[in-house]
Amino acid sequence: SAAAAATEKVVEAGARSVAGKPLPPLPADLENGITQILFYQYVEPVWSARRQKQALAELNRLAQLNDVTGRGRIALEGLNCTLTGSAQGTRAFCEGMRAWDPNLFNETDFKLTDNIPAESKFKALTIKSTQELVAYGLGGERAPLLGKNTATHLEADEYHKMLSQPDTVVIDVRNYYETVIGRIEPPKGGAEFLDPMMRNSREFPKWLNAPETKEKLKGKKVMMYCTGGIRCERATALLSQMERAEDELETQGIFHVRGGIDRYLKTFPEGGYWKGRNYLFDLRGEQAPELKAEDDVNRETSSYCCVCKAHYSLYKGKHACSNKECKVPVIVCNGCKSRADSELKAELLCPLCESGHVLRDLPLPDLVGQKRKLALEGGYADDTSAGAGFAADAKAKRAALKGELEHARWLHVAHIPLTATADDVRSALAGIVPGGKGHKQGKGKDKRAEKKAKEAKKKTYFGAKAEKAEEAPTAAVTTTTDADTTVSAASGGGKVEWIPDRDTGFFYGSCYVEMPTLEDAEAAVARAVAVPTKFGGRFIRVNFAPARAKDAGRAGHSGERPPVPAAPGGEVMPVTRKSGGGEVLGVVPVVATLLRFDTSSNTFKA
Repeated sequence: SAAAAATEKVVEAGARSVAGKPLPPLPADLENGITQILFYQYVEPVWSARRQKQALAELNRLAQLNDVTGRGRIALEGLNCTLTGSAQGTRAFCEGMRAWDPNLFNETDFKLTDNIPAESKFKALTIKSTQELVAYGLGGERAPLLGKNTATHLEADEYHKMLSQPDTVVIDVRNYYETVIGRIEPPKGGAEFLDPMMRNSREFPKWLNAPETKEKLKGKKVMMYCTGGIRCERATALLSQMERAEDELETQGIFHVRGGIDRYLKTFPEGGYWKGRNYLFDLRGEQAPELKAEDDVNRETSSYCCVCKAHYSLYKGKHACSNKECKVPVIVCNGCKSRADSELKAELLCPLCESGHVLRDLPLPDLVGQKRKLALEGGYADDTSAGAGFAADAKAKRAALKGELEHARWLHVAHIPLTATADDVRSALAGIVPGGKGHKQGKGKDKRAEKKAKEAKKKTYFGAKAEKAEEAPTAAVTTTTDADTTVSAASGGGKVEWIPDRDTGFFYGSCYVEMPTLEDAEAAVARAVAVPTKFGGRFIRVNFAPARAKDAGRAGHSGERPPVPAAPGGEVMPVTRKSGGGEVLGVVPVVATLLRFDTSSNTFKA
């Protein structure tokens, strides 16, 4: 009950992360057991291939030096490891990783467990190179950005309190074969428990994208948990991105427990709201509340042997579902083990396959499209810090990222062609098609009127009288002479700063523009919404840039033209346009790279 859980023993030392703090001291009652380290660390922006190799080499060096063994995964996006060694050796390993890259690994939550049985020590160190630390199928451009995640980390005791709150849901982000032997059971009147019932992490985005799932999350505080915390990092970032990109999906905040179930059970050794066993992927196999009797733990589970259907909660013998599209672990009791290893091996089925439950055919959310939408709305260009608060702060950060931005004199302009100049951007903000064409275009324009306008424009461009241009209908398209395209600062702004990609240095079509007054900025945004200007075949997108207004450190590259990098991550150079032709040429002294701009494909070519 909630009252009983409230009076449980709480181990304060286990309730807090060691990120940015000293490691736990050596235990006074150090026995002959070993120490286990669980840790993960995402890297954003991702490592280069060279830096990843350096990280792996340093990890191997420190492990060999301190007799640390185990297994883990390394990717461009970071590290995820389960390691074992002596109490002294594991701590020396952690301090070594912190010393190698303080900015990164000082923020790592190294979870150390002392005095575990010596037979749990790994025999060797095996680090596997992968595309993702957790196989969500969200690698590359589909990965939701952790730096834009509006979710809040809660310490275990804070998380425990939130579980008793109404208008709250708690999602178990683990696989179904893990939840059947143990899970959080919130108190009556508290959070509603949601189990995705998935076979693997790749099914989570599909479950989250289902209309019935979104309906359950609307207007609720959304809590998540997993074994050690790493699965929740991407899971919460995914929900955060979906929420900001989809107007109909809005929660009261997203929260996850720092350190996962592992830290929750260390904080509440009698179990708290946890029932059953915590499935582990290391040699221990499982984890139960330290101060709860074994019989009580067994009674709390509803799992059963897949052969005889008798109550049983231990995974032994590495039995797997016989469905070729499933293959998840299944539970087999001691009495059925010999038959499961022989004549029944091809007939073993997990509970999901027995019931016909399938998620794999559900559609994925359009993650790339969501990221593009947020970028155009300013959601990835101008984030604001929400601080460490709970629902109110999370809602404020989410609103800012969603495009409901604070008004500011600085504007963010997107959908700009690579051949643009600063004057082109100012013209576009003023509602004039850049490049001396002088058209102001609205939605649903009449094509015949546009054709006449172009003919009139062609005449004025080569020196005909301006009156010829006025013959074109102005209801849909307004034309001007070249002299008329001079834009005032109040309409088109002043300083233009090009925004290159932080990782590659490439310009992808966005910039900041400083307007003389706040009123001028508001007028420019309103004008872009009401009558968007088409530039290079696309309508520009305009929004406020409060983060740039407050922080000069966010400044982009100044200059008349966008920068072009010599190579990803290399020095940048301004673009120069070849007069009389459709090419843009640039020579970078550092690498002597020649780039040509192909107007037919709107891309740079070497």
